[in-house]
Amino acid sequence: MPSVVTDHVLAEFADVVLRISREIDPHGAGALDIVPLTGTEALVMRWVERNPGTSPSATADATALKRSNLSVALRSLVAKGMVERRQDPADARTVQLHSTDVARESIGRLRAHWAGKLRDALGDDDAGLPGALALLDRIDEGLRRV
Repeated sequence: MPSVVTDHVLAEFADVVLRISREIDPHGAGALDIVPLTGTEALVMRWVERNPGTSPSATADATALKRSNLSVALRSLVAKGMVERRQDPADARTVQLHSTDVARESIGRLRAHWAGKLRDALGDDDAGLPGALALLDRIDEGLRRV
């Protein structure tokens, strides 16, 4: 069955997502006390935080980064105190990546910032949020398969 959603509606949806992301940007007018990250570093940090003990190879695959770009990002994240490299206890030749306490604190402040901004924007009418989250998760998964 063909989609009833037009390209115009899809483009408007994408535009709204981008506008929202700019509004909740932690580096905007009300900058937060968080460790500043580049876009690539944030991408890698998000994966490491959600997948503790991941390997550099798995991280490169999951983020679609070239190994050289991942290496640069990891070196920077380690230097910023955000990521720790540990030897895999089961295989000393393998490195595992873990977020640090500094990373968890910074991410906690960031998530609290996001939650507050969205709560303020929604007021008491947040009933549609679980459905919206499910839709955005589906889009996120679909975009990574493409």
